[in-house]
Amino acid sequence: MKKDLLLINPPITLEERYGSFASVGSQAPPLGLCYIAANVRESGHSVQIIDAPALNMAISQTLSEIVKSNASLIGISASTVSIPRAGELARAIKKHGITVPILIGGPHVSSIPVETLEEFTEFDIGVISEGEYSVPEIIAWSKNGGSLQDIPGIVYREGSRIVLSPSRQNIENLDALPLPVWDLIPWLPKYYKPSPHSYRRLPSSTLVTSRGCNGTCTFCARPFMGEKYRSHSAEYTLAMIDRLVKDYGIRDIMFYDDNFLLDRKRVTEICEGILKRNYKLSWSCLARTDVMPEDFFKIIQRAGCWQIAYGIESADQKILDNLKKRTTIEKITEMIRRTNEAGIHSRGYFMIGCPGETLETIERTTHFIITSGLKDFHVTFCTPMPGAELFGTAEQFGQFDRDWKKLGFWEPVFIPKDLTKQELIDGHRRMYRKFYLRPSIILRYLVNCIKHPHTISNYAIAAFSVLTYSMNGYLKKARGSLFGRSHKRHLVTTGVKTDKTR
Repeated sequence: MKKDLLLINPPITLEERYGSFASVGSQAPPLGLCYIAANVRESGHSVQIIDAPALNMAISQTLSEIVKSNASLIGISASTVSIPRAGELARAIKKHGITVPILIGGPHVSSIPVETLEEFTEFDIGVISEGEYSVPEIIAWSKNGGSLQDIPGIVYREGSRIVLSPSRQNIENLDALPLPVWDLIPWLPKYYKPSPHSYRRLPSSTLVTSRGCNGTCTFCARPFMGEKYRSHSAEYTLAMIDRLVKDYGIRDIMFYDDNFLLDRKRVTEICEGILKRNYKLSWSCLARTDVMPEDFFKIIQRAGCWQIAYGIESADQKILDNLKKRTTIEKITEMIRRTNEAGIHSRGYFMIGCPGETLETIERTTHFIITSGLKDFHVTFCTPMPGAELFGTAEQFGQFDRDWKKLGFWEPVFIPKDLTKQELIDGHRRMYRKFYLRPSIILRYLVNCIKHPHTISNYAIAAFSVLTYSMNGYLKKARGSLFGRSHKRHLVTTGVKTDKTR
C-alpha cells in the first residue's frame, strides 16, 4: 500500500561511525524517527521506517526498499557523520527517477540549514530541530497544497532560492507526544544493542526522556534541541519503560539524556515506579558532575542504576574553563568517589585535543584517568561540530579541517597549536593502553565475565579492539627502537662511527 511518508535512517557502517572501535560500536534504535512516525500516524497519515544500519543495508538495497514503498514523501535523518551518506542516498533516489520531495532532518541540517541545502542539491526540504509537528504539516501540504512558508521550522527550495520559514518554538510539553513507535523498526531485541560497556544484561535498549541542556559547553551543538531543559514526566517515562519491558522483554536501559539526573524529583519518581513494578531492570545514564545528595545515589542504585557516565573531557582546569564546563577537578573527583561508594560504576567521557591542549595536559589527563578511581573510561578526539560555538572559533586555537566527510570523532581534524596530529593519536592510544592494561582492570573484567557469562564474547571482542588499537603505534615504536639499537651496535662492532661514537 502506498505510504504518505517513508522515513529513513541512511546506510552507514560501524566502521564509518566508530573507526578502529567498530567492533564494539553500538546499534541504537532511531528514536527520533520513532517519535516523528508516532505523531504522523496519530495525525491520520500512513508512515513507514527503513532503518538501513540496523539491517546492514547498502545504498542499493535501501533504494530497492524505497522503490517498493512508493511513498508520497521521503524523509531522511542525518547527523554530521552520516550526512554524506544521506546525500548519496538522495542522489540515488533522484537518479532512479523518483520525483517525490525528499526531506532531510537531524542535527546537521538543524545546525546549518541553508548551507546543507546548498551543499546537497538533492534535498528539497529541511526540517529544523524537532520534527514531530513540522512533518505532519508538510504531509498535509503535499496532499492539499498551500505555501511551505506557512510551515514554521523548515528550509526549502523556491526555484533557485533557498528559503527559511519562521522558526518553530521547541515543544514545551513533551508528554503531549504519543509514545515512540518501536513497532515500525526492526525487532528491538534482535537488531539493536549498545556497546559492551553500556549494558549489564540483554536485551537492552536506549531511551531519551528529556531534551535540551542547561550547560554551556563550547563543543556541544546545543541549538539542535534547544538550550532550555525539557523533560517527559515520570509517568510518561514509566509508560515507555512499561512498553519496552512488556512488549519487547527489555531487561536493561541506557538513558541517553544529556543529563538524566538533573531533575532529582522526577528521577526519584521514576525509580519509585520501577521498584513498585518489581521489574529488576539494570540501567545506566549520562550525567554532569554536579553535586548530588547522598540519598539520591541510594535510591537510583536500589532501582537498578549500575553505571553513571560523566562528561569530564579533561583533567586540566584551564582546558575545562576554555570549554565552559562550569566545573572543577575537585568536584569531578568528589563525584567519582561518591558514585563508587554508592556501589555504582563511574565512567568518564574524555576528549583529547581540546583548545589549549599540550603534551603536558595530555599526560595530566592520562594520570587522572588512572588514579581518580574511574571504573571505566572513553576518549575521543575533540571535533568541532556544526552548531557548536567551537565550530566557529576553532581556528583561533589551532588548525581545523572543516571537510564534513572527516568530522567524526576517531581521527583528529582539529589540531591545537604546538601539537601534531601524530602526537594526538599517540596520546589517545596511550590513554587506552595505560588504563585497560592494568592488572586490576583485567581482573575486574574477568570477574564480570564469571558473574555474567553471556558477556564473555562481547568483552573478548572489546578487549581485542582496545589491545589492537592501543598497542599499534607502541609496538611500531618499540620495533623501531630495537632495530635502531641493534643497528647501532652492529655499526660500532664493525668499526663504523655513529653520532654517539664520534
